[in-house]
Amino acid sequence: MSWWSKETIAIVTGANKGIGFALVKRLAELGLTVILTARDVERGQRAVESLSEKGLPVNFFQLDVSDPSSIEAFVSWFKSNFAALDILKVRNPNIKSILEDEELSEEQIERFVGLFLQSVKDGTWKSQGWPEIWTDYAVSKLALNAYTMVLAKRYEGEGISVNSYCPGFTQTSMTQGQGSHTADEAAGVGARLLLLHPQQLPTAKFYIGLDPFVKSNL
Repeated sequence: MSWWSKETIAIVTGANKGIGFALVKRLAELGLTVILTARDVERGQRAVESLSEKGLPVNFFQLDVSDPSSIEAFVSWFKSNFAALDILKVRNPNIKSILEDEELSEEQIERFVGLFLQSVKDGTWKSQGWPEIWTDYAVSKLALNAYTMVLAKRYEGEGISVNSYCPGFTQTSMTQGQGSHTADEAAGVGARLLLLHPQQLPTAKFYIGLDPFVKSNL
């Protein structure tokens, strides 16, 4: 049975295209109130208009999650228009030991990313054991998964679940349309995970694939 309603608020970042856009569409189809965000206002508004034409009205606000002032503006707007947030969807040889540290902190993650950036500047990233395929993308996702673990531990016992989901090789503009499945298929699984009953929703988990999907500790 569905536990959500029109009063359930979901925010999807970077959602003017690809999996993010497909997830906004799916959540709107399921009857949630969805906020689509994008760095580019024009692209974000076009995405909202395309959904509105399908009878799926969603909200839009510009948001660049790498810009503190943009985050502050978004938070101020959100507080003025909504009562509460229910769902938020945000994508070296020492890497493994850093990410598996039980005392993992934001400072460690920042150092880990800093090491990568420095090795790129030095031209030594290949010899230092960083991922060889889609290197910058892979490192950014490793950092995201690590932040997931940190946040999950920080908010443990406070009724907030923090998880990561990787749909795999998906047909988007980033893959130039290649992939084993569509963005809509990936969004379908993502929506199912997001909308698990609160009493069944775990935290600090990493989900990967489509159906059936695999989950494990981060």
